[in-house]
Amino acid sequence: MAQINESTYGFAMDNAQAGQKAGLDFDHVESFAADGGIEFGLGVSLGASDDVVAASAADDETFVGVALFTHRVQQGIDESATGGEQYSTGAAYADGDAVNVLRKGRAYVEVTANVSAGEVAYVDVTTSGEEGKFTNVSTDNLATGGVFRTSADTGELAIVEVNQPN
Repeated sequence: MAQINESTYGFAMDNAQAGQKAGLDFDHVESFAADGGIEFGLGVSLGASDDVVAASAADDETFVGVALFTHRVQQGIDESATGGEQYSTGAAYADGDAVNVLRKGRAYVEVTANVSAGEVAYVDVTTSGEEGKFTNVSTDNLATGGVFRTSADTGELAIVEVNQPN
């Protein structure tokens, strides 16, 4: 969360936000052009060509990775958020932007179901309004080949580890 002035300063800073890398260990990030708006932390799939990605929306797409957070896009602040909720809001890659996509490594993502560390991660493409977020439910959702490294409840952030081929 950006600290703009004394009225936006809080004592409960976010531990992380969707799309933020989780750690400094080895990772692999590639750039793709955005096909439509893509929120930070969403699972992305190949678009119309090999150098374009879009937020994942169907279980038959080719999963590419996680859209990483960038400081290049200014964020808004949700002043109604309380402890444990995400305070930053309103930032996304715009159509045509260069998207930083995590192909190998760990990132924070929002989950649409209660997940436990060690469970297989899927991109949720079946829950209306939640498409592109992550879940442990395999039925009709997009396989990522990744796993959850932390546990989280619905709507919270979890660390997912992905390992896509180069």
